[in-house]
Amino acid sequence: MKRFTAVLASAAALTGLVTCAASGAPFASSAVQPLLNDSSFFHDAAATGIRAQSCADASGEPVSFSKVSLAATPLTAAQITALSKRLPAGADFAGGWELNSDDPNFGGLSGLALAEDNLLAVTDAGGWVALGLIDGAPASAAIAYMKGADGRFLSGKTENDAEGLAWRDGIAFVSYERDFRVEAFDLGSCGAAARAVRVAALPGEFAAKPVDANSGPEALALTPEGALLFGYEGLADATSPIGQVLADGTGRWTGRLAGNPKGFALVAMDTVRLPSGEDREITLYRAFDPIRGARTVLVWGDGEAQRLTLSRPVLTDNFEGLAADVLPDGRLRLWIVSDNNFSKLQRTLLYAFEVRP
Repeated sequence: MKRFTAVLASAAALTGLVTCAASGAPFASSAVQPLLNDSSFFHDAAATGIRAQSCADASGEPVSFSKVSLAATPLTAAQITALSKRLPAGADFAGGWELNSDDPNFGGLSGLALAEDNLLAVTDAGGWVALGLIDGAPASAAIAYMKGADGRFLSGKTENDAEGLAWRDGIAFVSYERDFRVEAFDLGSCGAAARAVRVAALPGEFAAKPVDANSGPEALALTPEGALLFGYEGLADATSPIGQVLADGTGRWTGRLAGNPKGFALVAMDTVRLPSGEDREITLYRAFDPIRGARTVLVWGDGEAQRLTLSRPVLTDNFEGLAADVLPDGRLRLWIVSDNNFSKLQRTLLYAFEVRP
């Protein structure tokens, strides 16, 4: 939606401080599964109602995000070499940066989406972060905070633990842990003034067992048809079930499980339509232990040739956000971003890859 472009463009116009630009179980099929039935939630059917509620009290132009400084430091030649050795044939490294800001509110990036020609992220403190891109590189940043349906800012971990993000036509869909739910915000029409519109309450149980508050809907995706899929991070046995939002404001399990590598949990997913007409699902998994540190597996198809594993000595961190785009030549550009948990001991890393599905 073009009105939100102005909100993000204000971030892109900033004078950013930019310096040049596993083993485990078999992966499940990446083909997007059929929809459940006619009771499914669909973006196009719900968009008008979402816009009316989210911007009911807004007037005039969208409220801009607040500009913050951004230092985007590219990976060194040695770091790029180490990473490139992990790339399968048909995959290319398209850019990598460590992001920093003087603003202490910058960080915790948990979900990622392409919003027009820029990147939009959510934080696990209920924040929005807009990253302006110039020539495919992060050049600026702006932030805002999510408002509830009552117009007040979300507060406390139970309310504001935003994890998954999907975007279409100016509407941002966000999934939350702690209080398992999906809410929508019409950023395209009213920017930072957008209020949350409840889309669905998500299941608190799987296989007749309660889900831990910190193991909920990390992953969220809009299919090309506009259905909303969600994926839970991982239960005690490292199972990550996939569900679908229904039009009645509930979520239901599809019977499908994510293809978690052994010891990894699902943290993000996205779906795109390839030039062939096939709908392709891309998934992101993470693992951590004190000996091996943070590890990541990015999957864009079936088989070893369509997955990438990031682990030491590659520069890596707690990657949680994923956004996919189809390029004019049929390749996919895949963006991933790490959540530094607002800790000085961790990094906010933004990587881009171009792959052939």
